[in-house]
Amino acid sequence: MLAFIWIFTAVNYSALPDMIPTHFVFNGTADGESPKKIIWFLPSIATLMFLMLAGISRDPDSPMLNIPERFRNKEKLKLFSCSILIPLMLLFCDTIVETVLISRGKLSALSHMTEVLLGILLITICIWLLVMMRKTKPV
Repeated sequence: MLAFIWIFTAVNYSALPDMIPTHFVFNGTADGESPKKIIWFLPSIATLMFLMLAGISRDPDSPMLNIPERFRNKEKLKLFSCSILIPLMLLFCDTIVETVLISRGKLSALSHMTEVLLGILLITICIWLLVMMRKTKPV
């Protein structure tokens, strides 16, 4: 998905107008624009998030991880990072594709898919927070 984000952005960059929508209100319509070079911000953030989440399981004993002691094993951390990474990358993919389509006049507003993916991501994070909080309670 990360490769798709970069390739899709690169392929469509030259066809974008000089100003592209960069801020959307709740109903999906654009209410802010920026120069088209700002489109590279999304693939950059997606890459940073991918590297951070993919690297979490490398060292479960890292002091940088603020997780319960009983949660510190590679399998659980891989499951955690993948379950967060998949909806996050789908959200980045959808946002970039729809931003390009809106910029090129093929869509008038963001679809509800953005809201659905954001909801899935937030629910996933909440579930993991609850799991981690349960793991911290003494047995």
